[in-house]
Amino acid sequence: MTKLKRSLMILAGTALMAMPAQAGQVNPQVLDVDLDNMFAAGDLLTARDDKNDDVFLGCGTRNLELGDGSLYSWAFCQGQDADGDRATCFTFNPELIQTIREINSFSWVTFSWTDDGSGTLTCTRMGFSTQSQYLGKNQKGNKVPKD
Repeated sequence: MTKLKRSLMILAGTALMAMPAQAGQVNPQVLDVDLDNMFAAGDLLTARDDKNDDVFLGCGTRNLELGDGSLYSWAFCQGQDADGDRATCFTFNPELIQTIREINSFSWVTFSWTDDGSGTLTCTRMGFSTQSQYLGKNQKGNKVPKD
């Protein structure tokens, strides 16, 4: 190895050691409920930690055994943003219901709906993403124990 290559390798290694450590990306997604375009999106932790106590976001499923061995299932998503825009939609679509079952405490959530004028919004799209970037930095209960 030439002296120049060795010097460049040492310089590159020293430069890497001097770089600040990155302890994980944080990407909070503030809840937005868009009533005009009929969609909502945000992450659960940011909604929960919002300084406005009226902000909320969530989805759920319900199952009812009918007694004849069959199961009646439905699901919903709901949210209210800091501006007070609020929506709750419902679905009986088995694929969307299954999607909702995949949500967890730190998911980013998005949902869309249609409004047929009856007063009940129908969920047409539900999506979730669970990634470390949606976890808050130094959140109570989320801290990694020190050795």
